[in-house]
Amino acid sequence: MEDTGLKLRSIRTRLSRQSYAAPDQQAGTNGDTKLLKEWPGADDSAWLVHDEPVSPAGRVFLQSSFNAHIIVILGSEVPINVDVLKLGIRNTLLKHKRFRSVIRTNQKGNLHWAPVTVNLDDHIIIAGSDDVNSPTFVEAYAAQLAQAPPLEPSRPLFEFHIVRAKLGDATENVILRAHHVLGDGTSLMSLLLACTRKAEDPQSLPTVPTQRNRIRKKLSTLKAFFLFLWKSLLILWYTLFDVCIFTATTIWLNDSQTPLKGKRGVEKLPRKLAHRDLSMDDIKAIKSVTGGTVSDVVFGMVAAGLSRYLQQRYAEEMNCQGLSSMKMIFEDKHSKKIMKKKRLDYLRVRACIMVNLRKSPGLQELERMMNGGPEVRWGNQMSYSILPVPVAIFDNPLEYVVRSKSIIDKKKVSLGALFAYQSGTMLMNLVGSEMPTRLTLNCSDHTTLAFSSVFGPLEQLVSRRCVCMSRHTWVKPQ
Repeated sequence: MEDTGLKLRSIRTRLSRQSYAAPDQQAGTNGDTKLLKEWPGADDSAWLVHDEPVSPAGRVFLQSSFNAHIIVILGSEVPINVDVLKLGIRNTLLKHKRFRSVIRTNQKGNLHWAPVTVNLDDHIIIAGSDDVNSPTFVEAYAAQLAQAPPLEPSRPLFEFHIVRAKLGDATENVILRAHHVLGDGTSLMSLLLACTRKAEDPQSLPTVPTQRNRIRKKLSTLKAFFLFLWKSLLILWYTLFDVCIFTATTIWLNDSQTPLKGKRGVEKLPRKLAHRDLSMDDIKAIKSVTGGTVSDVVFGMVAAGLSRYLQQRYAEEMNCQGLSSMKMIFEDKHSKKIMKKKRLDYLRVRACIMVNLRKSPGLQELERMMNGGPEVRWGNQMSYSILPVPVAIFDNPLEYVVRSKSIIDKKKVSLGALFAYQSGTMLMNLVGSEMPTRLTLNCSDHTTLAFSSVFGPLEQLVSRRCVCMSRHTWVKPQ
């Protein structure tokens, strides 16, 4: 291995209660990172007035009970040169203020971003292990990162892990571990894509999927008025319904206890990261038949898989308990209660869906920023919505997609996600970040699944002044 002067260590799986609340008190200004001299003022109070405060969602992510990180796996078709990687990071990601700043507390107790000098040797780690030839080594390493101790708060909150092992078509991989306070998954993916170019055309930015604008028919004034009135009533009704469900879920409404739902303390158990490549042609074929979207098809696929899994598990439990005989079922009242409890129709299985509340920064904006242009909008302006999962057994598999489309269409009309964000922000301004964090964790504890999706490139990529990237890129939220 080349002599790069970088750290070579394995990832510990010990959980830590380290807090990010006041890193200036933990590390001071004599550590590995120092305040930039050109920043106005010599003391903390001078530059904190001019700098950017941490967003409300970011303050939640900084709580020690949350410890939320984003994990991105980038696959390379060529061996990774550490010096070239460092040069690429310096010329791209470090142009963004969040990646060269730490979080400090001002005299009023508010959290702000403070610029520092960055030593990339502290942020690049080469994974060392005797098991690098294992086909699941990269996934296992990424799963360990999901439970690794929090990032050092005295340095910018990101790390790059070089894993010299294969994953799919990639010969080597780079794993980015970034704290969620840096931004949401969509913003970080946009920034990463802005750092790359098309492999077939190194001068062009990557192509990302875009939503096509629907052609609307022209309506008369009377029809347009009644359509507006009808849509307003739908928005009011679905928003009121979602607000009630959201409030009940954060306080007491819990999902049914199934083999899918973990109990308290499950977050301390070892993780396993798995991925599956799907054919977009198959998804598009189902999408065209049902008239839905890719999200509708994927959500329906998940519902179908979970339904079959639960049916199989409950059938095995019934056989083990000796309840397979229909005669026993109809004669024994206790058996009837057990069968009713095991029926999929009576289960409450819901999913927490992450929702981005604002338009994501464009690739062109981020490119101009890295070339010396103005800063772009950034942060964690995101919320979540609670969706019921259609767990049932249907003769027609497409019924799962149809049911999923109906559920998601209602959520698109609702303003419940915006209410969740605004109410959490207001509560945080009144009582601090501890109670909103607890309510957010309750929402996660009281539901069964969590969904988060980000867009990816449509072609193979080349990183500017860096390594050649394959299409094996995804975001793994903790």
